[in-house]
Amino acid sequence: MANKVSTSTVFWIMVKRDLMIQLRNWSEFIFRVAMLPFILILTYGYVLPKIGILSPDFPNQMFPGMVGMSLLITGIHGTAVPLSMDFNNSREIEDRLQAPVSIKVTAWSKMVVGIIESWIGALIVLPVSILFMGSYLEFSMSGFDVLMLVVILLVSSITSATLGLLVGTIVKPMQIAAMFPGFLMPIIFTGAIFFSWDSLSAIPWLKGIVLLNPLVYINEALRSTMIETTTAMPLWLSVGGIIIFTIIMGTTGMKRFKKMAIR
Repeated sequence: MANKVSTSTVFWIMVKRDLMIQLRNWSEFIFRVAMLPFILILTYGYVLPKIGILSPDFPNQMFPGMVGMSLLITGIHGTAVPLSMDFNNSREIEDRLQAPVSIKVTAWSKMVVGIIESWIGALIVLPVSILFMGSYLEFSMSGFDVLMLVVILLVSSITSATLGLLVGTIVKPMQIAAMFPGFLMPIIFTGAIFFSWDSLSAIPWLKGIVLLNPLVYINEALRSTMIETTTAMPLWLSVGGIIIFTIIMGTTGMKRFKKMAIR
């Protein structure tokens, strides 16, 4: 009698295979993940403060937003693009769906790869930021802040993967080129990277609209734990927003995944 393969074994085999594929293209991955943060940090965190257009405090305020942006965008891309390609081009997903496990296991394996990539994206920001903005950065973190930072990064990486799952079931491969200017750019520039949510009080209608952007909650949570500020969104509200968005996007994305898997 053949030994029954456990669900966890199948799950980690799927994850390992996707990570191995990414490892083969590691240079392309690093370039893709690092280029946007590099350009933004170089421009807004180094050049503009150096020439006096932005205040010396601006890079310190921007740094948490760069971490959140890199984490979210990398996680979305790492989940959505392979998923879209598998469903619409290679149809490799069909082989995985034949495995003797729940359909959800396949979706979770894709999300875990996105979560791992999102952490890598966040870590890549650190050396770039230190290189160009080191003289401007001032951290003020207690033991509780460090603990909360780890929790926020973990939950936010899950958020990025759930959004990637949802996007991957909507966007077709031929639409991926339009995803950056049409979807990711609005998320980036309304995501409280270069400003705090509270600073939008001068523009009330925009302050309300940006609450539909999950990146706002991620960056505000990071800002309140990483630097000393009184303008960040209350931590309970930002963390609550992250969790609510994660649940909504994860539930919707999983429903769409299951629907596409059984069609």
